[in-house]
Amino acid sequence: AAPDPAGPTPGAPAGPYAGPAPGPDPATRPGPAGDGAAVRPGPVVGAPGGGVAELRVIPVRGLPDFRPGDDLAGALAAALPWLADGDVVVVTSKAVSKVEGRLVPVPADPAGREAARQAAVDAETVRVVAARGRTRIVETRHGLVLAAAGVDASNVRPGELALLPVDPDASARRLRDALRRLTGRTVAVVVSDTMGRPWRTGVVDVAIGAAGIRAVDDLRGATDTHGMRLGMTEVAVADQVAAAAELAKGKLSGVPVAVVRGLAPVDDPRGARGMLRSPAEDLFRLGTAEAVEQGRRAALADLAAPEPPAHADARATLAAWTPPDEDQRSLATVLLAYLDARPDATRRACRPGHLTASALVLDATGSRVLLTLHPRVGAWVPLGGHLEPEDATLAAAAAREAAEESGIPDLRLDPVPLHVGVHPVTCSLGVPTRHLDVTFLLTAPDGARPVRSDESDDLAWFPVDALPAGAVADLPPLLAHGAARLAGTG
Repeated sequence: AAPDPAGPTPGAPAGPYAGPAPGPDPATRPGPAGDGAAVRPGPVVGAPGGGVAELRVIPVRGLPDFRPGDDLAGALAAALPWLADGDVVVVTSKAVSKVEGRLVPVPADPAGREAARQAAVDAETVRVVAARGRTRIVETRHGLVLAAAGVDASNVRPGELALLPVDPDASARRLRDALRRLTGRTVAVVVSDTMGRPWRTGVVDVAIGAAGIRAVDDLRGATDTHGMRLGMTEVAVADQVAAAAELAKGKLSGVPVAVVRGLAPVDDPRGARGMLRSPAEDLFRLGTAEAVEQGRRAALADLAAPEPPAHADARATLAAWTPPDEDQRSLATVLLAYLDARPDATRRACRPGHLTASALVLDATGSRVLLTLHPRVGAWVPLGGHLEPEDATLAAAAAREAAEESGIPDLRLDPVPLHVGVHPVTCSLGVPTRHLDVTFLLTAPDGARPVRSDESDDLAWFPVDALPAGAVADLPPLLAHGAARLAGTG
């Protein structure tokens, strides 16, 4: 970074993490101003997810307005003679960016300043998630999704903009190491920044960098006080720490650092980067308007593309099928008409609906059915899903989905449809659609043990006459058709 023309803050040691020699023994240092006695961590419940008995959040006042080249660690060591092992030092990203020289000069006039701001946002952006006018929610090269790529004009001098630290986790590690060297204390460090949240008004501070703390407490598989197993619970501990610290720091008080005491954090080398969702797991990868536009483009491309192989098979399979009753016959007629009208009917981008292939998986005796707890539907449903381009037939798609979602090899497939249905759903991009579902019967080998996939919240065998609460409404007639097929009467 270019040297700061204003020079380092008077009285601040040189070098971002240099620091002065350690002072007196930290064990003898007094507590925060006005406390008069050494401060010890409060008792904690050490088990994951157990909570703490007492938590303190202490703002660190009297720090300078940091500039490029200032010694952040040295200033904190001087201001925190009462620092204790196990404390969490929460530093706003702005302070880190300043000492690391992540400041951009901008013109004084409003138009020039805005142009420079937009250029800085462009430079820090790898993907636009949503845009409304000049406001852009983007993904940065850190993997963070936030407004304006974190480019900020608040709490910096006129004529400057602050960018996020290049590597917030590395910044947290360096600061932690320097504080340990200067104070003799082993602490955790969280680098915080402010973000908005989907569905809720207001901003909150979250962790973008972390060292010496387990950023996420994974409680999946643990049991609560009523003996219920937790299936989805991953607690964003570092984000909670950042938000708690902001209550003490405030947005307008010029306090960039707070200490959170009482957590007894556990070291974890993954840092805050481990909190980022992968694109495959992100249900909100695009804004609503952007998702609709992407779907529109995909649908137009599908209409222009050659008809998938499964399309002809679906038409032939349903035309040759003898439905078990009048309702099923009517639905099969609707599906055939849709296939005739839409050459893209077997593609998932097809709106207002598309064909899907499901599998009613029964055990070798026909007395149990394998059901999956669908995360988006929130109900117990048969296995199945969308047709893929490589699926040549509906039956092949059902068999593939059953094998992927059950983990059971050698499932025996009946290639004749068992049941058809229409299910309103909301797809992963948030767009309402319908699944025009064709279900096939598959039988598992004796003693088959299912293995839950990442696409399911749970997977289990159930007696056909004792279905779980929350099973989809059309499951009983589907099972009746399956029993008739096994008995040779349907």
